[in-house]
Amino acid sequence: MATKPSEFQKMHLAEIEGRAWLFYNLKRNRGYARSRILQNLRWEFQCVPPASLEKKVDEILDQVYKK
Repeated sequence: MATKPSEFQKMHLAEIEGRAWLFYNLKRNRGYARSRILQNLRWEFQCVPPASLEKKVDEILDQVYKK
């Protein structure tokens, strides 16, 4: 059974989704968006973002870039 995301995780997932849409609307490709989002997470978490957030980046990008 999967655990529910904490408020902390929800906040970061919403930020990742917002950034993904920003890059999509700026006509940046998926690879660029992924790189920039992961760089931001690594900066924010001192080079080691939580694995759960890093895994979700690709899922979120898949949803945004499926159009």
